[in-house]
Amino acid sequence: MAGFIETAKTVLSTPLIYSLWDRFANGHAAKVKLVDEYIQPRVGQRVLDIGCGPGDIVPYLRDVTYVGFDASRAYIETARKRFGDRATFICESIGSKSLEDYPAFDLVTAIGVLHHLDDADAVRLFELASAALKPGGRLITYDGCFVKDQSSLAKWFISRDRGQYVRDADGYVSLASQVFTHVRVSIRHDMMRIPYTRIILECQKNSSVQ
Repeated sequence: MAGFIETAKTVLSTPLIYSLWDRFANGHAAKVKLVDEYIQPRVGQRVLDIGCGPGDIVPYLRDVTYVGFDASRAYIETARKRFGDRATFICESIGSKSLEDYPAFDLVTAIGVLHHLDDADAVRLFELASAALKPGGRLITYDGCFVKDQSSLAKWFISRDRGQYVRDADGYVSLASQVFTHVRVSIRHDMMRIPYTRIILECQKNSSVQ
């Protein structure tokens, strides 16, 4: 079983397989919920997507200026082929120097990223998001989560995720709260076609300039 799980994780690093799995497991409805209920982009806003993968969220973010970062060349090349006429994709791990070339953003998203990061790197992501945001701007994160009284099947799926740092809600919030004073938490069991628990953090930067 362990060998099968490791093989599945490797296969999912291929953009086409990742997108097919995403369509099966999450589907159109999950992205609509995430965008309409949480990201809530407005026309003309600037959106930074950290860990954008092959750009699967782009069709759901209409009439915005979108910039996506990902360290995977395969993912970025796929994203550019699919959506290069309507979005900007950068192949690198985002850092403070990366942000110097861009005006501040209204929204930052990190979809399925935090559970791949250890605590120090996760805090760094929150710091980078805060630095990239305008005063009053928001960061939206979306990850697997362990919760009390979770179904055994959901726990099984989450424990076999490619990410090695799936946390409980308190674990995610404690990291976000080191950078953001306003953190709203949503736990959802209905975002995927398979039993799975998602945590969505909405982190708002203070309206006053720090």
